[in-house]
Amino acid sequence: MNKIELMLHLEEKTLREILNKVEKNPEETCGFLLGKSNKNDKTIATFIAAKNVSKNNKAQRYEISPKAYLMAEKAALENKMEILGIYHTHLNWPANPSETDRLAAFPGLSYMIISLREQVFSDIKSWLLTEDFSFKEEKIELKII
Repeated sequence: MNKIELMLHLEEKTLREILNKVEKNPEETCGFLLGKSNKNDKTIATFIAAKNVSKNNKAQRYEISPKAYLMAEKAALENKMEILGIYHTHLNWPANPSETDRLAAFPGLSYMIISLREQVFSDIKSWLLTEDFSFKEEKIELKII
């Protein structure tokens, strides 16, 4: 049986725009990834930055308010897109999901983690929470435009 490879397509321009929002920030930053999907591929068309409303250590935790989720869902519907996932940063930590990330995640959404070393881009990975609540890494294909 062939293993299905999951792919997240992202324009380099969109990644640069996200990095411009997240670099140099002393707290974890976060937001929504919007676009279109088919069976195994997701194509990110745009993103919406969200405020980190965590009441805990914002340098190591992020939280998105329910109101921000509703606003992102509305924007996605108005633009004939869907919320494909969430992005957030890890400060001086690998782009791998933590147990806290896993416990807060929803199955089917992509979780793009951007690792920043000294507040500068270091690495990026995307993860999909499976039905058994474990993360599976998605490949990221950057489209240079």
